[in-house]
Amino acid sequence: MSVHITKTYNIGGLIGLRQNAVKNAGETLGFKEMSLFKFPDAYDSDDELHVRMDGIIASLCPEDIVIFQHPSGESPRYDGFLFEHLRRYHGTKIVAFIQEIASDRDDSEYSLSDEITLLNRADMFIFASAALRDYYIANGLKEKPYLIQNIPDYMTDICTNEHKNKKLYIMAETSQNEYPLNNLNIEVVQYDEYRAMESILRLSDGGFGLIWDADEQALGLYMAAGIPVIVKKGLSCEKYVTDNEIGAAATDFEDVYQIAVSESEDKLSQYYANVKKLQNLFINGIYTRKLLLDTLILCRERL
Repeated sequence: MSVHITKTYNIGGLIGLRQNAVKNAGETLGFKEMSLFKFPDAYDSDDELHVRMDGIIASLCPEDIVIFQHPSGESPRYDGFLFEHLRRYHGTKIVAFIQEIASDRDDSEYSLSDEITLLNRADMFIFASAALRDYYIANGLKEKPYLIQNIPDYMTDICTNEHKNKKLYIMAETSQNEYPLNNLNIEVVQYDEYRAMESILRLSDGGFGLIWDADEQALGLYMAAGIPVIVKKGLSCEKYVTDNEIGAAATDFEDVYQIAVSESEDKLSQYYANVKKLQNLFINGIYTRKLLLDTLILCRERL
């Protein structure tokens, strides 16, 4: 029995970065990469796409587990063909790792209905957050065994030192600051699968990292860079941040401003010290490794 994790190439950005984080952690456990490639599949006939799928799953054996990272960055047609081919192997289990609402992305061909149809073909789910699960269940996703990620990390060889600049970092898929925080020293760092190390080095200049929207992958990058965070109250990583005192929780942007400019030097020093204690867990992918092992156990116990 082998475990395979999908990874889409020619995609980049946040999707590629997230997929790399999971795939790299899985490889340390002996899991295999199942490589996908982003291309305009509308130019392929059904027969041609079936041939591609035969190549993609060539290493698959009966009883294997496939962790499908969603969104894959592919079209609903492409993903549907992949699921069809995976189901041809007796006993194969599909675990859908749902990291984002694909239909909310501007660059996605998915409708919400497309997502629900595809994901309901999986045997088990991993959700990036409890809120993400609630959303999908409310919109027709079937109840099946599941795990919640909560703490994303990012494996890297970089281990940065303490730098206490007064700056607020925002991780985003564009270079634009979309938040009303114009009075702060802000640097927007783009999610980029191909320049992740460069991004971590930029973040390591020091300051706070902001986690404000539903995507919490930024936590892994901020921790790898060795900087504390400001997290929006209600996000799944809030408890982890506050319990471990690696940053502060904010209700609104006024709170963000006050924390960023007014936090005492003693408090900042404590944040940095606590980040340093946990940093090795993040740069070695320990949280993702544990999640993947828990997935393997649950899959074998419940399916």
